[in-house]
Amino acid sequence: MKRVFTAISVSLFILLFALVNLVSADNLRKVRIGYNGAACEAALFLAYHKGYFKDAGIEAELVKMDFETLKEGLATGKIDATQGNFKWIKPIEQGLNVRLVAGLHNGCIQLVVPKNSPIKSIKDLKGKTVGVEAIGGGPMILLAIELKKAGIDFKKDVSWKAYPGPQMEQAAEKGEIDAIGIWDPWGEVALQKNTYRRIFSSAHDTPYKDLYCCFLGLRADFITKEPELAKRVVEAWLKGIETVAKNPEEAAKIELDNKYTGGDIKLITKLLKSYKWEPGVKRAAQDLKFYIKEQKAQGILLPTTNETEFYNRLFAQVIPSYKGK
Repeated sequence: MKRVFTAISVSLFILLFALVNLVSADNLRKVRIGYNGAACEAALFLAYHKGYFKDAGIEAELVKMDFETLKEGLATGKIDATQGNFKWIKPIEQGLNVRLVAGLHNGCIQLVVPKNSPIKSIKDLKGKTVGVEAIGGGPMILLAIELKKAGIDFKKDVSWKAYPGPQMEQAAEKGEIDAIGIWDPWGEVALQKNTYRRIFSSAHDTPYKDLYCCFLGLRADFITKEPELAKRVVEAWLKGIETVAKNPEEAAKIELDNKYTGGDIKLITKLLKSYKWEPGVKRAAQDLKFYIKEQKAQGILLPTTNETEFYNRLFAQVIPSYKGK
């Protein structure tokens, strides 16, 4: 009789456990997150695979998209969140319904040249052709800022050509471009072959080594309609940042095992270690003001744009800070 009672008790416990899990699963709120497949999106992938989103009551659906498709997804309400960077500032000025809400990390962008190139510094780019993945993209924006410091007009004095990342080296070998301004991992891939030199790196050079390059972006009406859910998304994502900082090799393995990005474990781990993974809200707000000012000075933003008013539209304080930052 005792055995029967024990068996029934165990069965009831299992049934109750299953029901609790079922109820919990039913209570998860679905959030669609767009991603591009860059190594620096590691925090998102860790937050997903480590269960940080589920712990926050979120059923995250990750959707791979290119930049234009992602913009459309955000504009039409099909995507709720994404990792963005300072190149999102112009589309938001143009009316894209997105707000940047937190800083994720620095780094990501490099300018490299063939080892035998006469280019030794940014000022040597005058009269040269630079390969970038997209005209008006992040690498081009940062290089435009640096060119201005050297007294060079990035529109008149430098030519720009767009190529997919994997084709950059071939374009340089053919003489179609003189330098490569690119997101990781492609700059580091070229450097590892020992046939290229680094001229600029946002992970190492001032002031960018102390500025966020990547931010967490949320659809504006998602924030207004679901403020509590938006808060949970931000906190789970930023927890992923802390995990990458503590264990970049594990982060690289998760990225590669799940085919989010390409490369090898040694390369991706090296890249992740080179970035400053420091989640924050307060510094993100200040860094966005820097990018607004610089992009307006470059003529990327309209001369009529009021910097203060635009900042108030660009940045949204979903959480006041993350662990005081």
